[in-house]
Amino acid sequence: MPAHLMYDGKDDNLFEHFSSVAQRLGVYTAKDYADILEFLVQRWKVGNLTGLSGEGRRAQDFVCTLAPRIRRLDERAQARVKQTLIIPFSWIYDRKVQL
Repeated sequence: MPAHLMYDGKDDNLFEHFSSVAQRLGVYTAKDYADILEFLVQRWKVGNLTGLSGEGRRAQDFVCTLAPRIRRLDERAQARVKQTLIIPFSWIYDRKVQL
């Protein structure tokens, strides 16, 4: 199930709020995503593929440089976090959770 389609009938930004909580708690973070991506790129030897078309080389470059870009974006996002919000989640009986 694509998580970005999460909707509880109340919160239009449910996925954004859920991912903020998960990121803050360290449950599943941008770092995890970058680690998984790096692992798969190395395992599948994406950087070593040869004989690619121009489009294939651009895609290869994109995939091979994505993990470092995700890490940089995460670092910037963490630096920008100044104010925390408190949002109720309907599936935990509208319990308010700090984002």
